[in-house]
Amino acid sequence: MELPSGLGAEQRVAEMLADIQRHNGGANVYLSLCGTALEEARASDARHAAGAVLGPLDGVVVSVKDNIDVAGLATTAGLGFRRHAVARDDAVAVARLRAAGAVILGKTNMHAAAFGATNHNADFGDCANPAHPGRVAGGSSGGAAASIAAGWADLALGTDTMGSVRIPGSYCGVAAVKPSYGRISPRGSVPLCRQLDHIGLLGRHAASLRPALAAVGGFDPACADSRLWPDAPAARPMRALRAPTALHGLDIEPEVWDAFQSAIAQLEAAGMAVHRFEAQADGLTPLRRAGLLLCEAELLWTYREEWAEHPDQFPKDMAAALRWVEDRKPADFARAWAKAADAVLLWRAWLADADALLLPAVGQRAFGYKSAVPTQQADLTLLANFVGAPAAVLPIPAVDGQPMTGLQIMAAPGADFALLDFAERVEGVLNSGPAKA
Repeated sequence: MELPSGLGAEQRVAEMLADIQRHNGGANVYLSLCGTALEEARASDARHAAGAVLGPLDGVVVSVKDNIDVAGLATTAGLGFRRHAVARDDAVAVARLRAAGAVILGKTNMHAAAFGATNHNADFGDCANPAHPGRVAGGSSGGAAASIAAGWADLALGTDTMGSVRIPGSYCGVAAVKPSYGRISPRGSVPLCRQLDHIGLLGRHAASLRPALAAVGGFDPACADSRLWPDAPAARPMRALRAPTALHGLDIEPEVWDAFQSAIAQLEAAGMAVHRFEAQADGLTPLRRAGLLLCEAELLWTYREEWAEHPDQFPKDMAAALRWVEDRKPADFARAWAKAADAVLLWRAWLADADALLLPAVGQRAFGYKSAVPTQQADLTLLANFVGAPAAVLPIPAVDGQPMTGLQIMAAPGADFALLDFAERVEGVLNSGPAKA
């Protein structure tokens, strides 16, 4: 992985820490910093000088979402009452990054309990969007995306349950990937909904995500949610693509739809064959509602002791959700899981026999924290979580200073590295300028 400057790791970390010290108070991107970051960076510089580099991530600076354990730092999951929940060990993903020589800089802000898509946080402050000040960073991995956009990390670890690395990636204008289910072990992270949870990655460019996934991915026999996926890339590159000419039943901003169609036109102008189809998308909203119910049920279980003893310490919106789910009946949860089967059928219909499915990442651009929150933020991202398929988001270059939007690329489960190879090609096309009329 090519670092963004010719500076050594120690100097880069020192400059990042100084900038964080100056500006994080008003940005709320980092919640805590790792006291060994400079020492780790110094050790990386020594390995580089000795010709003993551990790999492409040696010296790369990484931020970690605050629902993933870093030894010696609190894992708050964005909840104030967990300020003293100090982790004894690194999460598997963090340990693998350290083994690859990466420098862990600190823990990033997030939507409380990972249950939301704006990164509004009553306990730790709303996370700023460095790309578009005054607008939401997205969530729940808003701090992860913001750390990349601000230049305060090269890579970021996040989690994605129904879009939580891809939505902030789109809002903050950075690249993000949610891998196939279980490719990155979630052991050492606080769950939202285990059957939908994925550890994800964010970076400034698509090229940074491939070596990162190679380092942190891999089977973890001690984790029931880990899966054994092939490490080798597909034998052939992705060529057969599908993209909708319409998404009936979804409310999408005209600017977002125009940017998406312009991006598809660029790919076609670059010689890529894109099969267009009309998509009936009104089935996504019931899927979102089913997913939210499953998340609420698992939240109630995860925080059952705290909820029973001190319900007043929970954020108001989360408390309302927990009170609501307490009154649900077993049949409600059975119906929600039955609805998950619809996701598989919809996925098969949309992907068909193609290598990749192209969609907008989100139906709207980043909006103000005081604006009404759109209900459909996760509708275009949740499909990959229900199916366990890999999905990447790339920023579509903004026009006239308007907030960015993202292009989402989904592939079949297991095709993670083929997806990232293709994403790098797509990124090159998008950054080359709009297609000529």
